[in-house]
Amino acid sequence: MRTEKKNYVLLIIWVILLMLIGSGIGFLTKPSVDTWYLTLNRSSLTPPSYVFGTAWSILYAMIAISGWFIWESKSFSQLKLIKILYVLQLVLNWSWTPLFFSYHYTSLALFCIALILVLTIAIIIKAYKQLIQVSFLLLPYITWLLFAGYLNFYIWQYN
Repeated sequence: MRTEKKNYVLLIIWVILLMLIGSGIGFLTKPSVDTWYLTLNRSSLTPPSYVFGTAWSILYAMIAISGWFIWESKSFSQLKLIKILYVLQLVLNWSWTPLFFSYHYTSLALFCIALILVLTIAIIIKAYKQLIQVSFLLLPYITWLLFAGYLNFYIWQYN
């Protein structure tokens, strides 16, 4: 029972840590969101600002839970690759916000989203047999990445 408690404490740490990092990056780029971003031609499908915060909070929790499942998993042949893919997509995820909002590199940010999408799909495929919960937890992330990619593409194309 003690090990089970320890595992759930680690899960909570995973979720809090990823949400804090995501919030911190968002906080650092907020000035550009409030100025530069508001001047752009945006898609009519662009949701209100509060939707992004809500969506990312939910997604970061799901991404964190996925990471916890991956790191708590017993070893199997694809696990090392899944861990590498997970870390790479996370670093790219954290890189997208400054690329887009701080540096205004809309084309590089779009490429970044495409890479995150490819890596996340690879995680889903590689994890499906041994860590099906990871695959299912990452499906909403895929959906959001496709939508965010569309929004990023629109801004890149029309600005």
